[in-house]
Amino acid sequence: MVWPGFATRFVRYGAVGILCNLLGYGLFLILHFAGLNPVLVSGITYIIMVSVSYLVNRTWAFRSRCSHSRDMPRYLLAYFIGLVAAMGSMHVLIFFMHPALAQIIVIGLAAIIIYVSLEILRFGRSVADNDH
Repeated sequence: MVWPGFATRFVRYGAVGILCNLLGYGLFLILHFAGLNPVLVSGITYIIMVSVSYLVNRTWAFRSRCSHSRDMPRYLLAYFIGLVAAMGSMHVLIFFMHPALAQIIVIGLAAIIIYVSLEILRFGRSVADNDH
């Protein structure tokens, strides 16, 4: 059985993700073509977009009523897991393809890993929230 609200959270998370990743990808391209290392640029854009996406995901996608002190560590942990996956993936993929193409794959991979982590960590939902 699918958790109540799962589909709604997933669709909203996806919409936030698409917008943030388009902005992040544009920033990645600008910094990469300015001559910066693609792995470093991937990390920089990741950190910027985590900050923006936390605020939008917390208020709109997950509609959290939990405190920032409860939500933020869970969000940061999920995004740290995603960051490790993104940086590792970029490190490997740039041996096989152009960094601009590799970043598109990295974005998709990280998004899936992060969303699953947010659900497992119950981001935006308190213990009292019933998921079953």
